[in-house]
Amino acid sequence: MRKTTIFAAAVAALVLIGIGTWFGVRTFTATGALAGSANKPPAMMKPPAMMTGAKGPPTSHYDDFEIVVH
Repeated sequence: MRKTTIFAAAVAALVLIGIGTWFGVRTFTATGALAGSANKPPAMMKPPAMMTGAKGPPTSHYDDFEIVVH
């Protein structure tokens, strides 16, 4: 019975910590967490420029060292 009570208290504490963190994270703005961005306006994203300047994904070299015996 004592182990069950300790386990229930630990679960309740973790749930309260999780809920508190969930509410706490929502109070910050996305640019407010960046260093030195308190007085600067947010940077504008330019999707067309991002799409036209995109390169192909990086490729990796793959060597197949599987042994095939005929």
